[in-house]
This record gives sequence, C-alpha cells and structure tokens, in this order.
Amino acid sequence: MFKNKTYGWIAAAVVVVIAVLLVSVIGNANASNSAAADTAQVVSVTLTETVDSTGSLEAEPFASLNWKAGGTVEVVNAQPGDFVKAGDILLTLDPTSTSSSIVSAQADLITAQQSLDDLLTSGTDLAQAAIDLKAAQEDYEDAQNYLLYLQTDQRIPQTRYSARIVRRGNTWAYKYESENFRGPAPEDWIIEAGNDLALKKAQYEDAQREYDRLLAGETSQDVIAAQAKVDAAQATVNSMSIIAPFDGQVLSVENIAGEVVSTGELSVNIANLENLYVDAQVDESDIAKVNLGDQVTAESDALPGVTFSGVVASVNPVGEVISGLVKYDVRVDLDTPEEGAFLPLGSTMNLTIHIGGETSTLAVPITAIQNDSQGEFVWVVRGEETVRVDVVGGAIVGELVAVTGNLNEGDLVTTARASSFEAPNPFGGNP
Repeated sequence: MFKNKTYGWIAAAVVVVIAVLLVSVIGNANASNSAAADTAQVVSVTLTETVDSTGSLEAEPFASLNWKAGGTVEVVNAQPGDFVKAGDILLTLDPTSTSSSIVSAQADLITAQQSLDDLLTSGTDLAQAAIDLKAAQEDYEDAQNYLLYLQTDQRIPQTRYSARIVRRGNTWAYKYESENFRGPAPEDWIIEAGNDLALKKAQYEDAQREYDRLLAGETSQDVIAAQAKVDAAQATVNSMSIIAPFDGQVLSVENIAGEVVSTGELSVNIANLENLYVDAQVDESDIAKVNLGDQVTAESDALPGVTFSGVVASVNPVGEVISGLVKYDVRVDLDTPEEGAFLPLGSTMNLTIHIGGETSTLAVPITAIQNDSQGEFVWVVRGEETVRVDVVGGAIVGELVAVTGNLNEGDLVTTARASSFEAPNPFGGNP
C-alpha cells in the first residue's frame, strides 16, 4: 500500500512538471510570436447606414443624330470633344448629291423668306408691334434680372461719399471724399428696382395685347401662312445637315468628308455632360428608407478609383417585377464633374445611398480578425502579454472592419494570421 502511494505521488509530480513545462512553452511561444508580429491600433470610425444599388451612367440631354436624307458628306464642322451651341451645323451634304426635292426646297426657302420679309417690313402696324413686343420683353427680362441681382448678390459695387471741413491757410473749406466698396444693395436701390420692374411688366403686357390685337386682324393670316411656308422649306433644307439640337459636347462623329451616307444612318452623338444621372433599381425591402435629397456616392466600373457624388432626385413609388423581385426606380443626379474628365456614358455605376445618421464604432484591420471553433477574436498586446479578446465583426470600411468586444480605442492588436499564434503542442502533432 505504501508502494502504491509512492507511485501516486510520483505520477502527480510528473503531471505537475509537464503542466509547468506546457505553460512555459505556451507563454514563451505567445511572447515570441507577439514580438515578431505586426501590430495596429484599435481606431474609432464613423459609419453611416447605406443602401447599395447599380445603374448606368447617363447624360441629359443626350441625342444620337441621324441623317434625314442620303447623299455625299461635303462639310464636317465638328470633331469629338467639341463644344457646340444649339443650331450649329455640324455636317452638311453636297446639295448636288441629294434628291431634287431638297434642291427645289432651297429655292422655295428663298422665295418664302422674301415674302415673309415683305409682309413684316411693309410698314404695317403688325410688323411694328412685333418689334415693340420684343423690345418690351427684353426690357422686362433685364429688369427682372437686375432686381434678382440686387436681392441675392452680397458684393455689389458701391460708392460712399463724405465731406469734412479742413483748414486751408487762414480759411476753412469742405473736403469731399469717396470710398468704393462692395456689399449688399441698399434698401432704396431694391425698392427702386422693384418699381421699375412693375413698370416694365405693365409696358410688356401692353405691347403683348397690342400685338395680339393686330395679329387677329386682316393681315395676320397672310403672315401666318408665309411663316408656315418658310418653316416647311427650312425643314426640308435642314434634312441635308446635321444640326445641334442643344448646347452640349460632341461625343462621336461617324462620318468624314466624301463619305456616302443613307437616310437614317447615325452621324453624331451629342450630350450635355454637365447634367449626369443614374437610373437605379432599389429592392422593396430598402425603398422605404430612401428619401429625396439623400447623399449618394458612386463609382464606375470603367473608372476604378474615381468617385462621383450626387443626391437622390426622384423615387418612383410604383414598383416593377424584375427576375421575380420587386424593384423601384430611383434617379440619382450626379454633381458636375471636373472639366475634361473622361465620362464613359452607359458604364455600370455602383451606388451607395447614405440613408441613416452617423454612428461611431471601433475598428481593427481585417488581417487582425481570426476565427476558431469559439468564434471571432483578436490578439491584444497588453504589456508583455498577448491576450485573446473575443469580438463580433461588422461593416467593412476599406481595410478595416468594425468590431464590438472588450476593446478600447488605442489598444494594440496583432495583424498576423491565426496560424502564427497557435501555441505549439509539446506532445507533438496539432493542438
């Protein structure tokens, strides 16, 4: 019996020695790995609730201009990248290569325009009334713009005058001074501009009534008929040209001088690239969270690393079923891009709609998060020890991940992978 007890004490002593060795080995391994591993601080980040969606980059207005007549291109006045005005002639066909109806329309236009000019310049009251109406309209618009300028501009040039008495020899005299400055318009200026606007409006309305009265007179039908002939002839003549329908930038020109084109063939793509938007679809589970004016950030698949900003401009309350899911159209108006920026229209835009308020949370590098059978955790360096702290990961922000757990801002966490921190097994094999 004594012998058995002796064996028991020896066995217990062996277990204690092994345990001490095991703790020593594990502690040394943690300390060694902790010293060798990279570390990063726990930081505080601000998160905003978002809704993600996709759409295509579009411009408004945008137009693809096609030939309305066939023939040989004679003149090319535009190249990709050119800025043009509404009414600019971009390309023109050789008149001799077009149909006879277009050639005859050119002669008809000259005749019709002359007839209209004769009516308008024959000294009739209607012609004078049209001139007076245009002048009154311009005066009224100028008065409107001037009043708006006084009411909104905070740096209006002004002059302040002052006088003071100074001694000149044995006498006294007034010395006049002036000071130029900029500031809000004086109230009397705004009142005077408002009165002038009221007068110009009354004069404009009088001119409009006079013109309408004469237009309904005996000669009005002649003028209307003459104008209709001019418009018809002009439309036919215009069919042998590509004309800019609005102010914008030429995106592409499909033709060169000497090329033979057909009716309906694409010639020019033009857009106003200052007005960009994205039409996207939002799931029914998120649409109630989206509101007009929500801030949006967007990235194009065609421009990695380039970020656009904008706002939600409209939300269609009527959904449609797409691939078995109910989607709602959301239009996002993008801010005006930098001048000269490449804008690939039609490219896929990845939208992040910021729908919630900002919240602050702690975050660690993604490489600091590790997993085992117990869940997610990080190694925290506290003094000379590396301590395991269980965490729950959340949103990813760049190379960081939001976490909750027993952490404080400024704590040091290791950024090595989990395999670098697994304690060695003193008995061999895997732990």
